[in-house]
Parts: sequence; C-alpha cells; structure tokens
Amino acid sequence: MWYLKTLLPIALLIPALIPAQEINTPINTSLVRTEGTVFDQVSGAPLSQVSVTLYDDMLKKAVGHTESDANGRFTITSAKVTRYKVRAEKPTFFDKEIIFDVLDVDTPLNLGLERKPGYVFDITIFDKAFDHNPINTLRDCKVEIYNNTTQQQELAIERLPKSTFNFSFAEGNHYTMLVRKPGYLNRRIEVYVNINGCILCVDGMGIKEPDLVPLMTKRNEVGYFLGTIDLDSIQIGKRFQLNNIYYDFDKWDLRPEAMTTLDKLSVFLKDNAGIKVELGSHTDARGADEYNLTLSDKRAKSCVDYLVSNQGIHADNITWKGYGETQLLNSCTNCSEAAHQLNRRTEIKIIGLIQDPLWFKSLKQIIEDKDLYRKIIQQEKQRSFNAKTK
Repeated sequence: MWYLKTLLPIALLIPALIPAQEINTPINTSLVRTEGTVFDQVSGAPLSQVSVTLYDDMLKKAVGHTESDANGRFTITSAKVTRYKVRAEKPTFFDKEIIFDVLDVDTPLNLGLERKPGYVFDITIFDKAFDHNPINTLRDCKVEIYNNTTQQQELAIERLPKSTFNFSFAEGNHYTMLVRKPGYLNRRIEVYVNINGCILCVDGMGIKEPDLVPLMTKRNEVGYFLGTIDLDSIQIGKRFQLNNIYYDFDKWDLRPEAMTTLDKLSVFLKDNAGIKVELGSHTDARGADEYNLTLSDKRAKSCVDYLVSNQGIHADNITWKGYGETQLLNSCTNCSEAAHQLNRRTEIKIIGLIQDPLWFKSLKQIIEDKDLYRKIIQQEKQRSFNAKTK
C-alpha cells in the first residue's frame, strides 16, 4: 500500500501545478459582434429606427437583426462565418447592402443611405401661445405619421423625449400626421407630395426655408425644409372662429361651402374627442334684438344637427347657442359692410373636458376604421349606462 500513500499526495498536487488558463472554460470564439452607424448620405445626420439585418456566408439566411438607435448606431451578435452581408432598410430611403469578410468584423461599418425622391422636414413642436424660441418648445409628444397611399404607418413615437424630429415624405404619397400631448388639442396635418396636382402641399404645419442647408437638390427631386407645429393648450372658454359659414338672407339652411367647413370641423372634433364644445352663431347689429337671437339660434342648431346627423359627432359632446348681437366685436351700428361682416361669425367654444377615448388608439386604427369613433362613443354610452344602473 506504500505506493498509494506516495501517489495520492502527488495526484492531489497535480491541479495546482497546471496553469490556470488550461483548466478554465474556453472562451466562446464562435460568436462575433458587428457594429456600425447608419446616416443620411447627403446631410450626414444619423438615422434612427433603421432596420439592420445580417446574413450568413451564403448571403441568404438572416443570422441577426436590430434597429439603429437615436445616434444611428447598431450592434448585432451572430454566429461566426466566413463572410457576411448587412442590409439597412428605412422607409423613404433606398436599401443599402454591404458584403464584408469576417476578418473585417472589428472595423465599424458606415452605412450611408440615399433618400428617395421627396422632401425632408426637420420639425419642431411649439406651444402656440408663445413665440417660436427654444424655451417654448414642447417635449413628450405622441407623434404618428400614416401613409394613406401605401396604407402603412411609417412613424410611431409614443413619447418624443425632445421637441424635434425629422421625416422624409416620399414622392407620390399622401401622408397624415397626428401630434398629441395631454393638456393640448390634438393636431392633424395632411401632406401631399407630387399627388393630386400638388408638388408639395402641407395643411396644418408652418414651413420656412432653412438658412444653412440647400433647399432643393437633384433637379428638385429632394428638398429640405424646416417645419413648425403649434399645439394649442386646452382651456375652458377658449374660442375658435369658423370661416365660410354663410347663410342666405333670413335663412338658416346650410350652403355647400358651409358644409365643407363643417366636414373639416368634424375631423377636428373626432381627433379631439376629449373636449365638449358649444357652437355659437352671432349676427351683426342690424335688425331687432329678439329677431337676431332667434335667427342665430336656428343657424347654430342647423350646424350642430348636420354634425350629429351627417358626421356622427356625439350629441353629448356638442351643443349650440344663438347669441344674436349680444357679443359684437365692435360697437358698429352705422358702418361699412366689412365691419358688419366682422360681427357675423360662427365660433366653437370649449365648455368641458372628458377623458380622451381615442388616446390609446393608433393613427392607423383611427384612419382605417371609419366607424372607430362611433364604436368608441357607443362603448362610452354603454359604460355610462351600466354605471348608472348598478
């Protein structure tokens, strides 16, 4: 047994004599990390939310996928193969592909994307009540852009951490943008790019030419603009005047141009389903006081009836009132027709607030489901009824 006594201590010493690296678990060298940056090929600005896909040495099978961050950077960890192909994709940009060897994987990739023909907007969101300066910008807005031509939602930012964002509106498309923020009226903007006779038509957003970047390039196929979006704070009693609501003498029937204005108002009211409003009609100082009160009340009611019956606006969220000549904007009695016209007006006044039933619905849902507003209102009615009958 002597040999057991001699060999056993030697055996116990062997692990201590072996270098540490030889008994550690080997490092996994079958994985590699690919890093890079995606940017606008013309301006050099980093591009976020770019879809980046990595393919294997056959250049067919995807071995990794990610999206670029706010600084345009991306990282993909994948299995180690001889060569790779990386593809970067982003709406309104041409796809970019690069093939590289595994030996080059330590070198960060620079992917410059070329914009498709269209117009690039750098957009800043402001509080409408104040001047346009960095102090009065609005953060934490919900921003969405929907392409009506392709029926795809192309931008969805639940809470924009800053007051600026950029987007490229591609040629041949009609876009709808919706900007929302608690405490402010939701703002819808329509953008037409080389469609319906519009080279670039924007409804609801201020535009100014930038001072430092070229306005147009590539035979006017690509343009760069600065855009401003003003959000209006919600305040009880705030008024908005409606234009083009005209009536024939001594009548309250709606004329075609008035219906067009009311159709636009219905879109605004559906986008802002969290407010209750009063539609008020005003006359000038001519005529008897009682007569003007009665006429203006009938005119206001005809507008509300149209919005409820033809556009499906929830009757509980809108009321009407005729003011006659009780709220003249000037004290004019014997004056010009232009001065009288200033007093003859139709206004919307915010009179109440409720929880916005469409806040958690996407712009895509709002546009594509034409009955969404009606469904939501019916649900709210049923919920209110159930609460009362408990």
